[in-house]
Amino acid sequence: MRLILKKLFTLAAIFTICGSVTSSLVSCSKGDDEHIVHSTPLRSIITGMDYGDGVFVVGHKSPDSDAVCSAITYADLLQRLGINAQARVAGKLICEPLYVIQEAGISAPPILEDATGLNMIMTDHSEYAQAVNGMAQARVLHVIDHHGTGTVTTAHPLFYYALPIGSTCTIIASMYEELGENPTPTQARLMLSGLLSDTDNLKSTTTTDTDRKYYSWLLDRSDITDVESYYAAMNKARTSFDGMTDEDILLSDYKEYEIEGVKLGIGSVLASEKLGIEELCRRMRGVMPAVREQRGLDMLFMMLGDRDAGLTHVPFCGEGAKIVAEYAFKSAATEDGCIVTSYIPSRKANFVPAITEGIAYWKNKPDETMKIQP
Repeated sequence: MRLILKKLFTLAAIFTICGSVTSSLVSCSKGDDEHIVHSTPLRSIITGMDYGDGVFVVGHKSPDSDAVCSAITYADLLQRLGINAQARVAGKLICEPLYVIQEAGISAPPILEDATGLNMIMTDHSEYAQAVNGMAQARVLHVIDHHGTGTVTTAHPLFYYALPIGSTCTIIASMYEELGENPTPTQARLMLSGLLSDTDNLKSTTTTDTDRKYYSWLLDRSDITDVESYYAAMNKARTSFDGMTDEDILLSDYKEYEIEGVKLGIGSVLASEKLGIEELCRRMRGVMPAVREQRGLDMLFMMLGDRDAGLTHVPFCGEGAKIVAEYAFKSAATEDGCIVTSYIPSRKANFVPAITEGIAYWKNKPDETMKIQP
């Protein structure tokens, strides 16, 4: 059998064990049958680490479907390898992730309030600002993520697995396959749900061929019979804000960052038939100053998407936030403190890089002399 090397993903899989780093993911094919070949002994690396009495697996605060489902299914995978791993969530489940858990017929993992002194595995994030309280004082053993490298550091041996793809659940699915562990229908449903959510049903600009491969792989193993109807129901749940306060809505899909010494938060909410974009923007502006103060932020931005209109509204608050937003999105702010720009599909790939550029500009132009024409 002759394998033809097709593609090498640099920085695709990084395993950091006692200071040594190995890149290991190679895509090969024989004829039309493409598959993944891993050169690193993943099973022996994972099982060879010291987990003490056990380890907790948790996603980020304001948990979304990818964070929740990756934590649950990675804990399940580790249990198959003989590791005492337990899934946790970093906050109350609402909207879409709550729907996903209910449809899967399982109970949500308990909320972890403080990670201080615990053995921890972080999924779908690597930023202390996004992590459960006490993570900086925890013993972090694994980070499984699809974002940029964050602020997490540790003196302990660390298994760091990051891929430049659309979903952390895609990474977990690839690990099931590599380890020869077939997921149960429920596990496949959960991983597919995280993938669907983070890639916008494979329509997001962050979607890769690897996500498409594992979409099919998971769908074949799940108990989902009509994936389009299921995704439509997920999306409806995501924009169902019944019984939620405006602060709940703001924090329903929310992450914090520290960029060039600036502490900021970015919330992402989609408009719906019940809550249109203008009303949504007005309500978010009303609650943003109090949320910024409560959370000790320098700046706060919202990414309010209207898919039908192809627009995103960006309300902001905090000293310097106006010039940052205007520079980032090359648009003048309205009198009531909002940028209106073309639809922004991804916080990770589009919004955060633009805000990062805006902050760099503002740090050099603190007098806010920049003028943008409406």
